[in-house]
Amino acid sequence: MSEKTKPTLAIIGFGDFSQLMVRHLSPYFKVMVSSRRKIKDKKGLDFTEVNVATALKQPIIIPSMPSQFLEEFFIANFDFLNLKALVVDVCSVKTQPAEVLRRVLPESVQVLATHPLFGPTSAKDGLKGQRIMVYPVRLTDEAFTKIKQFLQKTLQLEIIETTPEKHDEMMAYAQGLSHYIGRAMQMMDIPDSKLSTKAYQDLIDMKRVQGNDSDALFDSILFENPYALEVNKKFKQTLKALDEDLGIK
Repeated sequence: MSEKTKPTLAIIGFGDFSQLMVRHLSPYFKVMVSSRRKIKDKKGLDFTEVNVATALKQPIIIPSMPSQFLEEFFIANFDFLNLKALVVDVCSVKTQPAEVLRRVLPESVQVLATHPLFGPTSAKDGLKGQRIMVYPVRLTDEAFTKIKQFLQKTLQLEIIETTPEKHDEMMAYAQGLSHYIGRAMQMMDIPDSKLSTKAYQDLIDMKRVQGNDSDALFDSILFENPYALEVNKKFKQTLKALDEDLGIK
């Protein structure tokens, strides 16, 4: 695909996941990136740095930011928005972003909810076989079909179709619990060891990956998912019950 025939896509933000998106999408799109901070190192990636007004005029917009910032961002920058754009949500939680984008963005803007179930570490060897959750919040059947074909056939991702509510209910365990434990392991600074078992190495990996997530992402996973705090409460109650069974005070 030549540069002249590539569609244009804009990513808002230049964190680690944004950089992963640029790497894998730039062969198929002319990628623009808007960041609050001046990008000093493009890290060998193929994109054009633009201001937020230019980014929001593009036909495809990916706001790569924790969910708690979405509403404020789109309200503050509404006048720049392409009213016929496709907005692709990549937040780690889904119920809140879907509700916000449905309410804040006009009916003419299409909205796709996604959660790429991978990151820079897990996708270091490529995207093939990685999983992505998708849900058409406000999207034509034709557009949804084309997007799924691109994700499956071109990027070779495995698609999971589910509602934002079902996603958050499942991810309260799969993500909310694992990130909480990973942060705890990071705060304890558990040591690596030559004598470590596979199970202990899993904890080291959680410390290294989930434990080092930004505070904004951690807060989003724990507080923006409507099911996460209940799972967190159940986990701590279970630890207390376990200690009581063992006679640990």
